[in-house]
Amino acid sequence: MSSPNPLQGWYPDPRDRTRMRYWDGAQWVGESQPMATPAAKSAGSRAWRPTLITWIIAAVALLTAIIAAATNGFAGFLVMLGLFALAGGVWTLATRKPGWLNLAGRRVAAVAVTGGAVVALLLGALVAPSQAKPGPDIAVGVSSSATPSATAAPSAKPSKTPTPKPTPVTKTETVEVSEPVPFASTSYEDASVDAGSTVLVTAGVAGTKVSVFKVTTVDGVETSRTLVSETVTVAPVDEVTAIGTRQPEPVAPPAAAEPEPVAQGGGCDPNYSGCVPIASDVDCAGGSGNGPAYVSGPIEVIGTDIYDLDRDGDGIACE
Repeated sequence: MSSPNPLQGWYPDPRDRTRMRYWDGAQWVGESQPMATPAAKSAGSRAWRPTLITWIIAAVALLTAIIAAATNGFAGFLVMLGLFALAGGVWTLATRKPGWLNLAGRRVAAVAVTGGAVVALLLGALVAPSQAKPGPDIAVGVSSSATPSATAAPSAKPSKTPTPKPTPVTKTETVEVSEPVPFASTSYEDASVDAGSTVLVTAGVAGTKVSVFKVTTVDGVETSRTLVSETVTVAPVDEVTAIGTRQPEPVAPPAAAEPEPVAQGGGCDPNYSGCVPIASDVDCAGGSGNGPAYVSGPIEVIGTDIYDLDRDGDGIACE
C-alpha cells in the first residue's frame, strides 16, 4: 500500500538531494534550485500559512491552558500544553500532513514535538504532587537526594495590640431643682360652732422651695450630688379649722295630759272589772300614752284587752 502524497511545497530533489524542487501535490514541477538559495527559503516559507482553523485551535489551546493554570496551577498549565502538542505530533506522524502545528514532511520535528509533549506530561505529573504536599524537590525523571527537608519553623503569631481605653470625661455643674413645700394644718375650739361640727376657716396652700445642687458626672453618668443651698421662694399657707364646742339647750318634757273623767253608769267597758271608759283609745294614767281617755289601775282584765292596758299579760292592767 503506497503512502499518501505529501502536500505541495519545496522538498529535496529525489535526483539530487543537495537541491530543492517544488512538489505541487501530484508531481514535481519546475527546475530544482540550490538548497541554500533565497528563492528556496522564500518558497519554503510560503509553503504553509496559518488558516482560520489553525487560529481557532490555537485560541482554544491557550484558553484551556489558562483555565488549567487557574484551577491546578503551573502543573495544570504544562499538562494541557503537553496534551495539545502530543495530539499535533501524533496527527503528523499518522497522516504525514502538517496539521495545525505545520509538521508536514518533517518526521524528525514531529518526533521531537511528541517527545516534548511526553516530557511536559511527566513534568506536570511530578510537579502536581509537589504543589499539593510539600516534600523533597523533584526534577524531570530524576529524584532529589534522600536528605529530608528541614522542618519549617512555626510562624510566630502576631500579638494583638491592646486597644487604648478612652479617658473618662468628668464634669461638674450646678443644678437648681424646684420643689413644693407642704402646708401645715392647725385647729382651734370655737364656742360659736355646735359641738361635733367643724368649719374650715383658711384653706391650705403649698409653697415653693428652690434647691441648688452641685452635680458631678463621669461620661454622662451622675456619680455624686451635693446640696449647696435651699431657698423658699413662696411661703406655704397653713390650713386653719374651727372645732365647735357649743352644747344645745335642754328641751323641756311635754306636760302630762289630764285624764278624762270616767263617765258614771253604763259608760264602762265590760272587758274590764273596774270602770274603763268607752272611748276611741284609753291609756293608763301617768304613762306615756296620749289618750284621749285615761284610767287609773290596777284593773283586772276579764275579757279582751282591747285597749292594750295589760302589757305584761298577767291579767292586771295599769298596775
